Amino acid sequence: MRTLSIVALGLVCFLASTVGGYETEFEDDVNRNTAMSANMNNYIDVVMIQVGPWMNTHLVPMALPDVVEGFEHRPILITYHGELALTNGVFHTIHSVGRNGNAMMHYDRQLLRVAVGANIRQLGFTYDYSAHIMDLGPTGFVDVDVATMTFTSEFIIDLTDFYIWMQDFRLTNMGNLNIRFRGNVLVDWLANIFVNIITTIFRNTITNVVSNGVHDFIQATLDDMNGRLRGRAINEQEAAVLIENLKKMLNN
Repeated sequence: MRTLSIVALGLVCFLASTVGGYETEFEDDVNRNTAMSANMNNYIDVVMIQVGPWMNTHLVPMALPDVVEGFEHRPILITYHGELALTNGVFHTIHSVGRNGNAMMHYDRQLLRVAVGANIRQLGFTYDYSAHIMDLGPTGFVDVDVATMTFTSEFIIDLTDFYIWMQDFRLTNMGNLNIRFRGNVLVDWLANIFVNIITTIFRNTITNVVSNGVHDFIQATLDDMNGRLRGRAINEQEAAVLIENLKKMLNN
């Protein structure tokens, strides 16, 4: 079990695992290339339980880019200019991963298409910070917890050779942020400015960094799986078993 990208492969292996107990009575269905769809929620829920721990071991910690943002503060008549620098950032924790929405499988003409949505929950980040404004130069570090990041993805398996590719992968939503400053006591007005800046940075920049990191992680897993499974073709009997199990899933 590697990550979300292996859901599709695991499903095929599961569907074909009982091939020894079936005959080729479904050969007509194979020859007609019967198209069908099935809900995979129960299967995906089991898989997702393992995805969180695996990503905690193999995806994080992930280094984050340094960011410097300027800001202004106008207490009465004078506008003061300052900047906040975030350095040594690390994405260090994932609490769990769960299914988002319905997970669907579509079979047509030896292609198995799997659409899966996922919620990555309680993501933990840490940055060092330093700021300069009005002769103030607070430094310290900031912990940022993101309630959830929601992704949608789609994978296709060519059952003629078990080649898997990622058709679609997108970040669709980012949940609330919990921001805690440590190492220095900040006055309220300065803390509020920092919170607004950090929130903007995370929603605009860090989401892209994490999304790209997860995408690359999944793609590397697919490349590894495709290298090990290259040339593993499905035969008519296995295709017949696949179709029969798809029918059972549709009827449940």
